[in-house]
Amino acid sequence: MTKNRSNIAIIIILGSISIFLAIMYIADFINGMSIEVSDIIVWVLLLTSWFQFLTWGSDNKIQKDEMGKQIAATSAKISYHILTGSLFLLWILDRIIFVRKNEFGNISLLAALCLAIVIFPVIQFFIARRYR
Repeated sequence: MTKNRSNIAIIIILGSISIFLAIMYIADFINGMSIEVSDIIVWVLLLTSWFQFLTWGSDNKIQKDEMGKQIAATSAKISYHILTGSLFLLWILDRIIFVRKNEFGNISLLAALCLAIVIFPVIQFFIARRYR
C-alpha cells in the first residue's frame, strides 16, 4: 500500500471512530446518561491518536530519523514542564476551592505532583550514568 493510501485509510478509520463516538455520546447525553471515567479516557486516547497521526503520518521512518528523535526529545521535555506546572496549579486550586483542612490537601494530587517533580531528575541521573 502506498504512503498516500495508508494515510487515507488511517484518516477514514480515525474519522469513523470519532464520528461514531460523538454520535454515541450525544445520544447518551440526550437520554440523560452521565459521563464516566472510561468515556473521558476513550476521548483522550482518540485525541492522542489524531495528534500522533497528524504529526508523523503512517511513515515510521520519520520518527526514527535524527529530526524525529529531536522532535520527540524536545516535546517530551516541554510536556514534562507543562505537566508539572499544571499539577501544581491543580493542587493549589484544589486547596483553595475545597478548603482542605489537612496540611496536604488532595493526597492524590500531591503524590502526582511530587512524582512529576522527582521523575525527570531521576531519569536524567540514570541516563547520565549509562553514558559514563
